[in-house]
Amino acid sequence: MLSRRNIKALRTATLGVLATLALMWGAVDIVGVSADVLLHYVWLSIQGVLLVIAISAPFAALLYRLRRRP
Repeated sequence: MLSRRNIKALRTATLGVLATLALMWGAVDIVGVSADVLLHYVWLSIQGVLLVIAISAPFAALLYRLRRRP
């Protein structure tokens, strides 16, 4: 059984994904943005997030290691 905290986190994640899909649908259908161009920008954004994670992970590991030392 899921705890109340996990249910809230799952609900928040689901609503976030649905809101993102609604914004993408609105961009394609209402504004007239090409779906190919929109998917290109989404892929570019995902790559940017992955790059930030890749750059910050070594620094996070270093800070974690420095804090663990007595």
